[in-house]
Amino acid sequence: MKNIIILILTAIVMAGCGKLNQWTLKSPDGNIMVTLQLSEEGELIYRAKLFSENRSTNFIEPSQLGLDRSDGAFSSGLRFISAHNESFSETYTLTTGKKRNISYEVNQKTFLFNNQDGRAIEVEFRMFNDGFGFRYHFPDSSEESHKIVKEISTFNLPDEGTCWSQPYDFISKYTPAYETYYERSMPIGTPAPDDKNGWSFPTTFHTNDLWVLISESNLDGTYPASHLEQNCDEGVYSIRFPEKEEALGMYETQPESILPWATPWRVVIVGETPATLLESAIITNLADPSRIDDPSWIKPGRAAWSWWSDSPSPQFVKEQNRFTDLAVEMGWEYNLIDADWNNMKDGEVTDAIDYAVRKGIRPILWYNSGGDHNEVEMGPRDRMWDPGVRADEFRQIAEWGVKGVKVDFFQSDKQVIINQYLGILEEAARNKITVNFHGCTLPRGWNRTWPNMVTLEAVRGGETYKFGPEYPQNAPWHNTVLPFTRNVVGPMDYTPVMFTHHEYPHITTYAHELATSVIFESGIVHLADKAEVYLGLPGKARQFLQKLPAVWDDIKFIDGYPGSHIILARKSGTTWYIAGLNGNEREMAVSINLNFLGEGNYILELIKDGESEESFIFDESAVQNGDKIMMSLLPYGGFTGTIAVE
Repeated sequence: MKNIIILILTAIVMAGCGKLNQWTLKSPDGNIMVTLQLSEEGELIYRAKLFSENRSTNFIEPSQLGLDRSDGAFSSGLRFISAHNESFSETYTLTTGKKRNISYEVNQKTFLFNNQDGRAIEVEFRMFNDGFGFRYHFPDSSEESHKIVKEISTFNLPDEGTCWSQPYDFISKYTPAYETYYERSMPIGTPAPDDKNGWSFPTTFHTNDLWVLISESNLDGTYPASHLEQNCDEGVYSIRFPEKEEALGMYETQPESILPWATPWRVVIVGETPATLLESAIITNLADPSRIDDPSWIKPGRAAWSWWSDSPSPQFVKEQNRFTDLAVEMGWEYNLIDADWNNMKDGEVTDAIDYAVRKGIRPILWYNSGGDHNEVEMGPRDRMWDPGVRADEFRQIAEWGVKGVKVDFFQSDKQVIINQYLGILEEAARNKITVNFHGCTLPRGWNRTWPNMVTLEAVRGGETYKFGPEYPQNAPWHNTVLPFTRNVVGPMDYTPVMFTHHEYPHITTYAHELATSVIFESGIVHLADKAEVYLGLPGKARQFLQKLPAVWDDIKFIDGYPGSHIILARKSGTTWYIAGLNGNEREMAVSINLNFLGEGNYILELIKDGESEESFIFDESAVQNGDKIMMSLLPYGGFTGTIAVE
């Protein structure tokens, strides 16, 4: 059936296509090619292929473009007017992310069409060496608000292959929050479960011996965050706007804006190995440049966090001071004072803040995102919703010495809520405060546009050991899926490194838990366990957490397969940090090629699985570029370590 559909689409396009109605776009290195076609019915179809040494491979089969506004269709009846080519390169620096300094080349082509009513739409493509993005732009000017009733964009994947996708949450008091498990190794085209609302971005595919990831970038407040339709028959994935029931049914689900108006970028990353996905910076390449002229005040770092080990503790100055002392002892930068700090039992929150400031620790305060659409009672609430109240709150806490906020429970991707995120980031930047979003949407390039956004949750993370009876069995494989999916598109506040057997005890080894601090990237790493646990670690494990970077200069994918295992290297200064996770219930032998090292001699210090899940082995050896390290990982085990110049 799918082949018939492809042939029909191609026949329709080619029947009315002369040279003026078919265009080819290529990446700067010429290895990725997108073909855009306009049918005689005025419908836009695109397809994409990747060229390698001995073959060309389709990774996007004929797919639709277009959208419809309430005042007219831009999905059919289009007439080509003109096209404009541009090539450029850019270098920028991220405050947090998988790489600090990013350089890229891009070929851009902008097509101008008129619809049947003579109204203009531009379709823009940007071609990178590791993928491409496309978006729509209405160039006319109008103070009248316009509404998009449907976006027609599709991603037609070859239907033979495997995908990893996250069901978009059902609607509840606490969701959607992108906290479902990724479905692993599904056939491409598998529909989302009946009790979910489609598939989420990002979705990763392995098809035709290629790795493909689709997502979106650059939400600027004029569009809701999107996800994918539940049905994706024959591998055709379609855009879906937020659910009507989100935010208690308040607010519009469809995008609305004055003109001119540009939609978010639809993003496709592609490569012959997973390395292309994990190392790609396309999401931030397509985001607007930084709105903060001088981001030097933004300090990524590590944070002590008491809530996971003792949920009432944010209501006690004494307990917060104890975790501030932990941060001092470990050399970490922050202490997070979590929910309900506005109901302190033994003083005022300013007592805990003053203590942290005197000790040289930067305090972070938790907030409920608030609003009438939010039923979560935990406080403080209703200080982040109204812009005037929000401005007063940020001014107040900045005077107290607070350096960061964690804002939680957004429960909707509607456009109004997206504007709340952006309003929080802008007001926080005005007061030189960093932001961590929880119970929230996915990263879509905001860590470039607003570098004070240091991390987001949008993941079923380690805190689930506290309330998810199914989590211990799922966590080992789940941890090996996240680097290929969620963490590709931006920072992820997983809250890692949990050794304590909490409400639902983990089955991962201590070495596995320690390795999550490197495998998962986040601009602030909230280390979740008890103070006495971290302080009681064996010397080298404790020293590792004391020196753990939160800023990375580079990333290298070494080996792995989603759901099985992952081995990564991240660089900080001249030192490489290397880590691996085994998601399998069997022991696993791994070989690590050190061909990413420069010339010279290095010292490799490894922390590996010991004889039991709660023990470590510490190894040290001299290594060079091209050496291969062999080791065995326990079931659900892991390792981590450093490679430093001798």
